[in-house]
Amino acid sequence: MKSDYPNLLSPAKIGKVEIRNKTVMAAMGMSQSTDGFVNTAVLNHYSERAKGGVGAIVVEVTCVDAPLGLNTKGMLIIDDDKYIPGMTELAEVIHKGGSKAFLQISHTGRGARRAIIGDRPVGPSEVAMPYSFMMGLANETPRALTIPEIKEIEEKYAQAALRAKKAGFDGVEIHSVGYYLGQQFLSKTANIRTDEYGGSRKNRIRFLLNIVHRIRELCGEDFAIIVKLPVVEQGPDGGISIPDGIYYAKRLQDEGVDAIEVLAGKWSSEAGKHEKPESAYADCMAVALCQVLKAGIFMMTGKKKTIPLIGGGRAQNPVVSEKALAKGKCDMIFIGHGLLAQPDLVNLIAEGREDEIRPCIGCGHCIDHQLQHGGRAICSGNAVLARGDNDYTITPAETKKNVVVIGAGVAGVEAARIAAIRGHSVDLYEASGEVGGQMNLACIPPYKQHLGLMKPYLERQIELTGVRLHLNHKVTKEEILALNPDAVVCATGVIPAKLKIEGAERAVSARDILSGAEAGKNTVIIGGGSIGCETAEYLAAKGKKVSVIEMQSTLAANTGKTAQTVLLGHLKGSHVNLLTECRVEKITADSVIYKDKNGKENKIAADTVVLAIGDRPDASLYESLKDEIREIYNIGDSNAGGIIPNAVYEGYVTGNKI
Repeated sequence: MKSDYPNLLSPAKIGKVEIRNKTVMAAMGMSQSTDGFVNTAVLNHYSERAKGGVGAIVVEVTCVDAPLGLNTKGMLIIDDDKYIPGMTELAEVIHKGGSKAFLQISHTGRGARRAIIGDRPVGPSEVAMPYSFMMGLANETPRALTIPEIKEIEEKYAQAALRAKKAGFDGVEIHSVGYYLGQQFLSKTANIRTDEYGGSRKNRIRFLLNIVHRIRELCGEDFAIIVKLPVVEQGPDGGISIPDGIYYAKRLQDEGVDAIEVLAGKWSSEAGKHEKPESAYADCMAVALCQVLKAGIFMMTGKKKTIPLIGGGRAQNPVVSEKALAKGKCDMIFIGHGLLAQPDLVNLIAEGREDEIRPCIGCGHCIDHQLQHGGRAICSGNAVLARGDNDYTITPAETKKNVVVIGAGVAGVEAARIAAIRGHSVDLYEASGEVGGQMNLACIPPYKQHLGLMKPYLERQIELTGVRLHLNHKVTKEEILALNPDAVVCATGVIPAKLKIEGAERAVSARDILSGAEAGKNTVIIGGGSIGCETAEYLAAKGKKVSVIEMQSTLAANTGKTAQTVLLGHLKGSHVNLLTECRVEKITADSVIYKDKNGKENKIAADTVVLAIGDRPDASLYESLKDEIREIYNIGDSNAGGIIPNAVYEGYVTGNKI
């Protein structure tokens, strides 16, 4: 059968390494090693993606100089020969799955945290890493590296590459994007040295070129070298201009680097009004940067570039990726979060099963859970990701059961899906007329459109697994007992919380507003969590004058850090009145009375008051059945599930228990 994606699925080469198709799994930190060593979780994670059809895998960021260069406690390490046996196993499982294996090597430099490395971080200069909602977290001022120390680190990169070769990897990728040392040397704001490693483009790239040259000496021409390069570093603290990025790419081409993975970076403590969160990123958004390099190198030399450029950025949509390759915008496509959500993404594309692909919704929990909370990466769609040993095996049930699931939100559908895959007979009941639960409201505010991709995926999974779906059917205790099920799963969601103040009956809920209820010109939202703030953005976009009143000091505290920063930037840019550490006392016919943190009473005009104070778990059905049904579970929001990844994980685990 003729493929719809002849370019995407055709073979490619990185240096002398032949790859089965033009897809590359981008390196993404998972923080799941055991003291830096490869373990079962790491092996299973990459084995699954290799079996899933991706052409090449760039294994997550791996430290060349521990502990000084560590990023997280769970970071992989390759600074000693003792790590080679585990890395050998890793290369073998990747090759066994049909992919080529590259190891991303790096040093965190000024981004390293004292709490993890036990010392002051180091960098090109004594310039602290600023906060960036896109690239990392602010950190203490580093100690400037001496020239002998720089040369020692260069050698550590090269020795790490040699270990990767001994382990059977096909090549390495030198990480030089984000808050890692490679980019720090390239940036004129992070690197203010005046010696041979700073002061000019030529000197700022010396660190990278020395590493490349030494890797070639140690590993030979057959061992491929990729550089992950920022074309531009923007923002008040940005220190790489587009001409800088073009120059760096040209120098890497001249040095014989085999490919460049092309990205950009941004240093900014706040997001502008027009900045987008990942839940609204355009497909293949970074491919345009490849075109910048192509044009720039041609302008510099009068010749076409010769170095392959790997472009991507939300590249799980094969139609967009195919067009980018067909038009010569880039030479290969890197795919990141799409492969975390759907390990066999490339196989599904090749088999014409695109409608089965679990989407990345751009929630950012994969990043946030590592960098903010010190854990492993997790996913709002893929319950297995970085949980336990990453074992994707679903075992057939020994005893087939009749299972009833109540509630077709993400937790309920996941439980029903897994139970059906295991061979159970499953009936799924939903009181409303659609699946998706609260996801159907979550995708309505501005810049949340990718959350809406989850609903068709859930619908298709119900169809594929043979789950019998009953919409517009609110089941009762008596009805469930009459069905005589072997197991019951309650995923009944939430009920609105009540505000016990005078005039509360005058308020409407955020759910009502997002469902289409009209709001007046002056709207006050009580509650500044993610729902309250997203509802504020929704109303501000409609031209309403909006105020948000929150008891705590932080707004949208239950939102991932990047998404939170972008959301608050939008609210400030839309002139939303943000009132924190305030308590509402009374709602009148035309105002809201509240006290600020000093106890002073204030009055604000309001012709519409919206409650977004959080919902309460609706476990009433579970409570009525738990003594009547032998095998019964309560999951998701009705069990205080919290964030989407936890609800999906509960559904997955429950489906496997039944």
